[in-house]
This record gives sequence, C-alpha cells and structure tokens, in this order.
Amino acid sequence: IYPSTFHDSITLTPLSPTADILAQTTDWSPLYNTTQLAHNTVPVYAAIYIDDMYVSYEFARETASRIGNCKTFVTNGMYHNAIGTAGKSEEVWRELFALRDDVLD
Repeated sequence: IYPSTFHDSITLTPLSPTADILAQTTDWSPLYNTTQLAHNTVPVYAAIYIDDMYVSYEFARETASRIGNCKTFVTNGMYHNAIGTAGKSEEVWRELFALRDDVLD
C-alpha cells in the first residue's frame, strides 16, 4: 500500500500519520530468512498476476524464483484479488492444483 492511499481515502485518513511513519522507516530487520527459503522442501504453488496493481510482476517472479520447490501459475487474465473473486476463484484453484498434480494441459 502506498502512503498516499491513506491521504486519498477518507476512511483511511485517520491512519495517515502512522502510514507516513511506516513508509519513512528504513531500518527494518529482514522479514524472511532468504537462505532458509532457498532450501525449502515443502511444495509451494503461487499465482502471479502480470498486471497486478499492487505487486510488480518482476518482483513477484524474482521472489518466487528464490523459494525452493516453488511452482508458479502466471497469468495476465486475472488481477490481484482473483482468488477471492466470484468466477475467477475456481480458475485460480484449478491452475494451482494442476501445478500440484503436474498436469501440463
């Protein structure tokens, strides 16, 4: 979420001072142990949306490539919230389970 979101949305405006503080903080400790993620053995199946308005495609691909045993479903036919959207949710799950089952077509 961009800090401006908290200034542009009347509902979120009361939280804008906190959002500004968080946005300006630069000394965060690592959120994940990247070495451990690279050695992951648990199957991971991820949907990556090319036209995602919240997560850059390049960042999503790079992140997934750093997780061991991760398979991705990449699409430009859906958006960020597809897994929770009527009519798209089933398609996302079908594609993710196809990755699990190693179905090519």
